[in-house]
Amino acid sequence: MPDPRGPSSKIELRVLRGHRTATMRAEVAQSSLSLAMGGMMQAVREALDRQGVTGTSAPFARYHAFGETIDFEAGVMVDDPIAPDGEVKPGELPAGPAAIAVHAGPYETLGATYEAMRAWLEASPDYTANGGPWELYLTDPSAEPDPTKWLTEVIFPLKRGS
Repeated sequence: MPDPRGPSSKIELRVLRGHRTATMRAEVAQSSLSLAMGGMMQAVREALDRQGVTGTSAPFARYHAFGETIDFEAGVMVDDPIAPDGEVKPGELPAGPAAIAVHAGPYETLGATYEAMRAWLEASPDYTANGGPWELYLTDPSAEPDPTKWLTEVIFPLKRGS
């Protein structure tokens, strides 16, 4: 059995429940993604603090388009609804089937997990992608400085049929 934390890890099919979110959305150059995401996560935390709402998940990034620029939103799941606060908006992650893999290692090597998931989708005619993927950052880099120990859940929402 492959290492369950590696890029070749088993891809699980799960049915997810929907989640309320607090996010900020932006389009940035790929080279600016990390810096932009850090600032966006800080803005989300500050907006939640002002509203007295607690995030109920690890931070996540949901991708809407990849290219020279990346269209994405960054934030956390919340149980309580939030009010819009500047660029921080309420939203939701969809319920339904999803393909999920856990990536172990630095963010720069996430491409291997994405490739494994794309291959899984191509070999799974019962499912097709249903919107952009998202990443749930299970390890806080400020608490674990060794990137080889970082865990990131990669989630592809799915729909039945081709």
